[in-house]
Amino acid sequence: MRLGYRVRPGPSAKVTTGVRAARLVGDAKRLRPSASEVEQPSTRAPRDDDLVARRKAELLAVTAGTNRGANAGIEKRAEVEEAQTALESVGGDIDLDTALEGKWRLLYTTSLDLLPLFWVENLTQLNSVGPIYQSFERPNVSGVGKVQNIISASLPPFLDSVTLTVSASYEVVSKRRIALNFEEAEVSDFVLSDLGKTVVSPAVLPRGQATMRVLQLIQDFTASAPLRSPFGSDVRRAVGNPTLLITHLTDSILVGRAIPGGGVYILEREEEDL
Repeated sequence: MRLGYRVRPGPSAKVTTGVRAARLVGDAKRLRPSASEVEQPSTRAPRDDDLVARRKAELLAVTAGTNRGANAGIEKRAEVEEAQTALESVGGDIDLDTALEGKWRLLYTTSLDLLPLFWVENLTQLNSVGPIYQSFERPNVSGVGKVQNIISASLPPFLDSVTLTVSASYEVVSKRRIALNFEEAEVSDFVLSDLGKTVVSPAVLPRGQATMRVLQLIQDFTASAPLRSPFGSDVRRAVGNPTLLITHLTDSILVGRAIPGGGVYILEREEEDL
């Protein structure tokens, strides 16, 4: 006959098990970071100005030679986006009420509102797009600011230059976003080429006072038209105005994304405003 024995843990075994459990709990508490050790979402590290300067230089270098984005292929766009994201990640806080004011020159874009201008220039050579600017005025006491989109171009063989200005008002709706309300488009600053002047006043005819007056009227001519949304008021209330998300803003460079559309805009402050 075989006898089986069941060994029951005595008081000392229970005490040992309890001590081990207590030690494990204590170790877990010591390994768990306290509330003061956990970085809060709203906490930002101080901006490293040297790092920002390096990232800015890298972005400017990769956008150079792209004809403001018109000549950028898939690989180049990927390089620009990588450099842009790297700059945005070290940008720090943004003050739209003061830092946005000034005149900014377009360096690069993926916006389908602007790229066709450059594509037509490349394909036909019938026009030449000059500098493109955005000029911001600081919001007034009502919180409404003004912005002008200024595009200069030449239309050979008759015009050496002409300027298109699209005016809008804007409101700051968050720390990084402004809502736009486009108001007016204006064509102005006509500068006739020599051929254009010859067409208006043929070389075989004397340029008298009347002819010179006509030339002056053409060059002083300004045409403007209001810009109205194609959507009704109900749709506008539901969808809202188009907005610009400012993802990076310092004294010298501005990076934004249009919503809707998603077009990227990279601009540098004009030297006269530095």
